[in-house]
Amino acid sequence: MKQLNKIRICLTLNTLLVIFIGFYITNFATNSTYFRIGPNDDFIFISVSIDTNEKYISLLTLIFFNDLIRVIVQELGDPVLGFNVYNPDKTEIREFSKSQLYFYSNAMYFVSNIRDIFNVLINVTQIDIALFSVLVEQIVTSVTIYMLLNEKKFLKNNELLPNNDEIQIGHD
Repeated sequence: MKQLNKIRICLTLNTLLVIFIGFYITNFATNSTYFRIGPNDDFIFISVSIDTNEKYISLLTLIFFNDLIRVIVQELGDPVLGFNVYNPDKTEIREFSKSQLYFYSNAMYFVSNIRDIFNVLINVTQIDIALFSVLVEQIVTSVTIYMLLNEKKFLKNNELLPNNDEIQIGHD
């Protein structure tokens, strides 16, 4: 199967799953404090009461910088470490010493895992906070993908969807 078709199938499956989860939640959630927007008297985020607009805006600012840095690290730093450590075909490393690569890989993954605890709390606190986080991540991801793609040379035309005769399902 062509790589483009694999991506299309995965995108379709992912989209259907999100729609199913959204349908499930909206049909079965009752009296949930998750589906609210803005500050509330009982909105607690990591032991901080978010009951004023000032606290709410400061939380959004914190989430903005968290997501901005997280995406930059994931899009620019993690691939460098991952491709150098986990690529079985890359047996000669020139950019790092063994101890540097060992230190930076472990340090990056350790800090990222601690930050992931905060990200879980963002996603389970209140829907507007989770959606804001997704929006920020998507904007920053779009910018970094655009920058990374500009560094590459493409030999195929720029069509988003090819003609039907170019799609060959079931062939490599």
